[in-house]
Amino acid sequence: MQQTVIHKSNRLPMLGWGLCIVIATGCQHQPPAERPAVTLPVYSQGDADNGKKQYEEACLKCHKLQPGNNEKGPQLLRIYGAKSALLTDYQYTDALKNSNMTWTAENLDKYIADPKQTIAGTRMRSDPIADAKVRQDIIAYISTLR
Repeated sequence: MQQTVIHKSNRLPMLGWGLCIVIATGCQHQPPAERPAVTLPVYSQGDADNGKKQYEEACLKCHKLQPGNNEKGPQLLRIYGAKSALLTDYQYTDALKNSNMTWTAENLDKYIADPKQTIAGTRMRSDPIADAKVRQDIIAYISTLR
């Protein structure tokens, strides 16, 4: 059996190539981050069927419902009961990252009613939804997305 001997002068280039391989392997596309399963009970103070329609009209253009499908805003699958700024495949504002908010029905209601008042520095641009019934319906729908 023949033994391969590497001359000292050849070790540095080999280390460089090895480092490139390690970096390239570490930079491969990772699967999209997902939120953990929802543990809060379904929000029953709204009409989820109407909430779905309202969501599709007011929210879906920016907030998709599939992991890894972030548009202008992060996807919202399993947002109900989750901590804010949890997805690793979306670039949140520092304001949202530092809010330490949990998306309960109460916090979602405040945020949907007036995002910029609830979290100063948020990027969310949509017009606030003033109608409390519409907000309740949207939250009821969001709470079913498990």
